[in-house]
Amino acid sequence: MDNNISIIAAAGILPTGKIIINPEDNICNEFSAPDRQKISKSRFLWRLNNKEELIELMKVSLLAAIKQVRMDVLDIDYLIISQVWPDSILCDEGGQLSRALKLSCPVVSVNAGTNGGVIALELATAKLLNAEFHNIAVITGCNYSHWFSKSDPARTLLSDGAACLIISRKQGVKVTGFHTLNTAHYDILKFNEVSESYVCYKPEGGKYIFNNLKETIYQCCSKVCQSNGIGLNDISAFYVYDPTEWVAGITAEALGVEKDKIVSIFHKYGSLGPAQSFFGFMEIQNNKNLTDFDWVIVMGFSPSSTATAVLLQWQNIPCSVHCYDHKEKLSNLMV
Repeated sequence: MDNNISIIAAAGILPTGKIIINPEDNICNEFSAPDRQKISKSRFLWRLNNKEELIELMKVSLLAAIKQVRMDVLDIDYLIISQVWPDSILCDEGGQLSRALKLSCPVVSVNAGTNGGVIALELATAKLLNAEFHNIAVITGCNYSHWFSKSDPARTLLSDGAACLIISRKQGVKVTGFHTLNTAHYDILKFNEVSESYVCYKPEGGKYIFNNLKETIYQCCSKVCQSNGIGLNDISAFYVYDPTEWVAGITAEALGVEKDKIVSIFHKYGSLGPAQSFFGFMEIQNNKNLTDFDWVIVMGFSPSSTATAVLLQWQNIPCSVHCYDHKEKLSNLMV
């Protein structure tokens, strides 16, 4: 992909409801590694009081991102939203954001599960090939901890939050290429309407992911490299969607690269659905000593949907993660 399209700003917003899961308190669940009973260290989860509050986090993530590059919300001429999950059959979150921010630009919703952030980034990049558009915002949001039964052990993996990337033709982290795979064979989730409306998983779903994810990671990452004439060893940092502790380890095995090239954010955030890949992108900037033009891969993954790897050429850009309280507004800047 030969273009000058770049990510120029990124912002993540978390609720103030913070939960700590210590190793001794960890509960094994369907998605635990088969050979590991305890987690290696404490992890943090972030929870909204109710799932309807997510729209406010999504709005604030956009405002925080554009503020970093001294833009105005009216400078955004296309908005793509990916949320897990929309709160109603109308999928009106885009309309709510438009009304709240007085936007007149097109607003498009993308439903690609936990890979929604990277898929939305791919769509934004394609849109910017049209000279009509100059600045596109991609917002991701996750409130899916509220869609699982409170008694479900897997809920101890789940967080709520939102993140926004601004895509432009200005100088930034250059978006170089994508490779997407179908993941329908991972068919693990179902909707339970028997008593209460909850999302749950099919038996052996976690085992299937554990046995097959290495191949998916390898195919996505190796093929996006091949398409751009480089190899996996040319990549300085990888972030692969890690909704559980063991993903970082199998990523290094699958790709045959040093473990210190793999970025993991599971212990810091839990699983943030489609927003997770954007938080992983920001973690690369915070924790990797990258030089200009280093190669980086960010990979999203959604069972029963798609997996997508995006190849990026690095530049330092404004990135920030904040906690947000409806009463206190933007609070502590997090590291």
